[in-house]
Amino acid sequence: MSALAARAAVSGPRHEAGQMPLASDLGALAWVSEQYGARLDHLDLLLGHHRRSTQRLVRRLREAGLIEARPVLADHPAWVWLTPAGQRLAGTGFRVWRPRVGLLAHVAAVNEVRLHIDRLAPAAEWVCERELGRTARRGEHLPDAVIALDGQRHAVEVELTQKSQPRMIQILDDLSDRFDALVYFCAPAARRQLERLAAGGEWPKLHLRELPPLGGAR
Repeated sequence: MSALAARAAVSGPRHEAGQMPLASDLGALAWVSEQYGARLDHLDLLLGHHRRSTQRLVRRLREAGLIEARPVLADHPAWVWLTPAGQRLAGTGFRVWRPRVGLLAHVAAVNEVRLHIDRLAPAAEWVCERELGRTARRGEHLPDAVIALDGQRHAVEVELTQKSQPRMIQILDDLSDRFDALVYFCAPAARRQLERLAAGGEWPKLHLRELPPLGGAR
């Protein structure tokens, strides 16, 4: 869990209507805020719920005016994102986000990587891209997240498509200077590009991983 989500779960602000949501509600709201948005199947895994229980939670939060939830892509589970009231209650301080079709595949993949890491290393702290952006210096590349564990900071990147080679080299150099390890979760084409670059041994901190299957995140 991230520090933001943990704080929200313990001491989130009171709802405007005067009703205190459950700690699990606040943690879920903070998680969705950090990740921009989440699909229903992501929430199933996050909360350990069957779909019907997740749908009841989503309905309750939507009726309270804290989230919006609806299908965005055909044949995909509905997406959930926070309203302004939900963002205030989550306490993360992030702006309201609304789904854009061209970004959803990447947001979904980052969510799935986070769920996967939470399962494998529950003691790790996930620092989301939105939080990193608050303290980033001008010109620094923002990774998709940073994992803090055992005194080390690992940059996490989720690559679904190839970047230009000069741009990728620039990013690898930048992240290598700032982090203890670079962990790339890659689609096949992006992985092949990174394998070619890594073959020369210039980035010993670079570790390549396949994108986790969503079911494996449980």
